[in-house]
Amino acid sequence: MLESKNLFVDEATLTGETYPIEKIVGVVGVDTPLNQRTNCVWMGTHVISGSARAIVVRTGTRTEFGSIAQRLTLRPPETEFERGVRHFGYLLLEVTLVLVMAIFAINVALARPVLDAFLFSMALAVGLTPQLLPAIISINLAHGAKRMALKKVIVKRLAAIENFGSMDVLCCDKTGTLTEGVVRLHSAIDVEGKESERVLFHAYLNAMFESGFLNPIDEAIRRHRVFDLGGYRKLDEEPYDFVRKRLSIFVAHGDRCIMVTKAPCQVS
Repeated sequence: MLESKNLFVDEATLTGETYPIEKIVGVVGVDTPLNQRTNCVWMGTHVISGSARAIVVRTGTRTEFGSIAQRLTLRPPETEFERGVRHFGYLLLEVTLVLVMAIFAINVALARPVLDAFLFSMALAVGLTPQLLPAIISINLAHGAKRMALKKVIVKRLAAIENFGSMDVLCCDKTGTLTEGVVRLHSAIDVEGKESERVLFHAYLNAMFESGFLNPIDEAIRRHRVFDLGGYRKLDEEPYDFVRKRLSIFVAHGDRCIMVTKAPCQVS
């Protein structure tokens, strides 16, 4: 990043984070994780708000997004279920070969015609081969996926259903999987720590008349409760910047002018 002005970038395709990340000009350490490199923008992400000027240092497969795309072309490792099905198939093959050879040898030893003995052995081999085994497995896995979908669990690969049975430890990322990624407002309080209708109303004024980047807190305020703003009109707006670190909305109500300012605070 060479220049940045109120730049917010959605990096969900790379980091899985629900909310946009602020990008600023600066220097970070070499070992800084991808989601904390606030001085870089990545291919495959998109700008939510703001503007910036940057220099391209990597393209194509040399980018983070390109390296992920390359890994998707690799064959995924064999799962425990797939390994079990393969071993079961080899067992059936060995049993079939032993039976065919044994039956062919017995028929020849009993002075049966060689051609008849061979055809009988081949017919037996065909009869022992489970031609419907792949279809039976696919149907059962699809049925299991349907039952899991009814419980709001979507599986990308059908074999993953059977893999759950062989797991001892399951590790997962909380972002977008265990959470809904939605902020909800519980209450609005004043400086004395008491719930305040006035604070909630002014927060609603600020959230409704804001025209810049709509952050999740503003969306939560608007969803929490709806107020009648028929007598209010917006006069001006001082957008959020990283020098003032606050956003101000100027509204008029009758012959009164009101300024509502929103600023981040740190709770300890």
